[in-house]
Amino acid sequence: RNILTFTIDPSDAKDFDDAISFRILPPLLSGEDRGEVYEIGVHIADVSHYVKVGSGLDKEARDRGTSVYLVDRTIPMLPETLSNDLCSLVPNQDRLTMSAVFVIDKNANVKGEWFGRTVIHSTKRFTYEEAEVSIHKAGSPLHKELSILNNLAKKLTKDRFAHGAISLEQEEVKFVLDPKGVPIKVIKKERGDSNKLIEEFMLLANKHVAKFLSPKK
Repeated sequence: RNILTFTIDPSDAKDFDDAISFRILPPLLSGEDRGEVYEIGVHIADVSHYVKVGSGLDKEARDRGTSVYLVDRTIPMLPETLSNDLCSLVPNQDRLTMSAVFVIDKNANVKGEWFGRTVIHSTKRFTYEEAEVSIHKAGSPLHKELSILNNLAKKLTKDRFAHGAISLEQEEVKFVLDPKGVPIKVIKKERGDSNKLIEEFMLLANKHVAKFLSPKK
């Protein structure tokens, strides 16, 4: 709860299911000063705390399969009391999460990892546009922290592609509707460093959780 934690999502997001935490650790010393070392947490809302296997909620969610996102509405897989409240990582509230926490050096090398159940307390809700400004403009909220994370994310991206990753990027569009729900404009979504930052740390968590859960064969 006392570690800096925040979310970065689209401006029109109704719920926030992932968060990042960040703090600078004392440098690792091994005969020399290796520079700053960071603890970075990737936190996902712990829906399993509320939706028990075999319960009515579980059976209904299985029937629905997923939430459905339409241009003007969302048909949720789970009741909005969960998806938009108890399982939404809103700021200034304690929330239950499943977390992957990494110790990472300045070159984006993972030096340690921990997985488990946590309680987080988000201190800031960024939109992608707000985070983009903070990454690049000194004096903006959390500029130092976001610029460090952005630099690490770029190094993680470079390493992924050096080991054979492929890019599946494609343009996304957003429809603008009038008060009656009639489409009046199409806007191309711009993907900036803030989008890629979140994606890179989510990929890092997925990769290390998969390695942790895979049989040692």
